[in-house]
Amino acid sequence: MFESIIYKNAVGTGPLIDIGALAEGLIFYGRVAIIGNTATLKDILGRIPPFILLSLLRDGRIEFHYLSDQTGVSSMPTDSGRLRHGLVRFSSPNHTIEKIGMQAFKDAAGSSGSARVGASQFTRLLQPLDHSGFNQRAILDALSDNISTEATVESLIRIAAPEYTHREVLRFRIEQQHNDLFIDTNIDFNKLNESYHNYVPAKHSTLSEAHILSLLQDAYESTYFAGKLNSEIAVSPIERVIQASSVESIVRRHSQSETQIGQFINLTLADAHAIREAVNSGAVPFAAVVKLLDSADKFRHWLREQPADAELLRAYYQETIKDTWAEKLPTKSARWSIFTGIGLGIDALGAGGLGTAAGLAISATDTFLIDKLIQGWKPHQFIEGELRPLFGRESK
Repeated sequence: MFESIIYKNAVGTGPLIDIGALAEGLIFYGRVAIIGNTATLKDILGRIPPFILLSLLRDGRIEFHYLSDQTGVSSMPTDSGRLRHGLVRFSSPNHTIEKIGMQAFKDAAGSSGSARVGASQFTRLLQPLDHSGFNQRAILDALSDNISTEATVESLIRIAAPEYTHREVLRFRIEQQHNDLFIDTNIDFNKLNESYHNYVPAKHSTLSEAHILSLLQDAYESTYFAGKLNSEIAVSPIERVIQASSVESIVRRHSQSETQIGQFINLTLADAHAIREAVNSGAVPFAAVVKLLDSADKFRHWLREQPADAELLRAYYQETIKDTWAEKLPTKSARWSIFTGIGLGIDALGAGGLGTAAGLAISATDTFLIDKLIQGWKPHQFIEGELRPLFGRESK
């Protein structure tokens, strides 16, 4: 459970990497990786102090996989006026690890001697990654399944441009001629973008045949990276909709993890988005999260030992009361009530059937309880001793 997570450039407006989500990942996952390009490096160095990012790379807490090539969609008009599309891969000699790593770090850290040394170390810690095993021919074949592709495009439009409607059944059929693609569609792109630009500025992007093809290709690219690095991969809401039909298993795996983390944070911090929002808003500096990581090592190790199908809340509860006097209480509901300190049964969290025991509710942070309940290391110690004081509502 929670062994590895990948973050990559987000689809849509805003920062390329969600720093709040990255901070959350550092607390919960044993391995955290970022896949990115030049823009990603500049973006993340602008929001995480460069020497802190360097220390995270040096300590192996973050991996940065720098893409030496990119994928995209080329489009050319034909004599008949139709657009001919192709899936392409390209690279630039001006965007290598050696050139970009050094320059991006020095731009963020300055021109001092320590910045130059740091830039050299930073560049050596970047790991190259490319699309050499990414089979674009297989994507062409997959996109030719028009039933699946049309369903995916319709789902994309519902989230990207929710006000857009069309009288007929949506058509987005891909005709393959050798390595070229032609689109047969009844989408009114002018009307589509009237809705899309309510959410995404026109200067950022506009939906078109090529842009939709690019989003579809990105869904398969996520599968490729997840498989190559043997990891979950975090995706944006738009990507999630696209991938739900094209790469369902990898999306389902991360969605389940995300749900479990949200429920767990909601129980322990009273807000499922407490960590992400605190870091993204600047209320908690990213450097403060880094200071937590040594304390969180045992917690992450405990998470990784849980079975893949374990329920995080239940596992946390059982581990906390294991081999304690609370485990010997006569009913499950009584044990749960003391554990949570809020007088609620586990059924209130969706497990069902264990009842409530309000009469036994006491403070989960009560000194007596911690002294008597916790013997040896328990995950509760990190949550109550480190995480809650930093992110809990009562600490604000």
